[in-house]
Amino acid sequence: MQYAELLSDLFFNLKALYRKNLKLPNASFQQLLAISLIENNGVEMSIFSIKLGIDNSTSTRLIDGLEKKKWVIRKRTELDNRIIKVFLTPAGKKIFKNIERKLEKIGFLIESEIDLNLKGEIIEAGISLNWAISKQINK
Repeated sequence: MQYAELLSDLFFNLKALYRKNLKLPNASFQQLLAISLIENNGVEMSIFSIKLGIDNSTSTRLIDGLEKKKWVIRKRTELDNRIIKVFLTPAGKKIFKNIERKLEKIGFLIESEIDLNLKGEIIEAGISLNWAISKQINK
């Protein structure tokens, strides 16, 4: 199996696994992914778009919907008024915690299928793979 095929399979399998397990009432899959990206100190809209792999206009509409649900708020940064950051509200933080719990369960399910003797190697390889992918995103 070549890298292209491996990456494609990994992407689609993870997406399907997340879609199957990340379900909350009144929230789309895309909204849940969006909330899972917003850190405690917020996230800049431009970085948000890059991480979700969507256009800026699409991320704006996504954040509009989350703001209507009162799950996030937007604020301009003090250092540069042109930069807008998105923050979780208390209701959004509650959803974030729920998502974290669901992702932990997914992790345990995957871990239970892995040979314990290979666990360390798989984690190291996963870290290296993630680093290489991040490097390509930020080029």
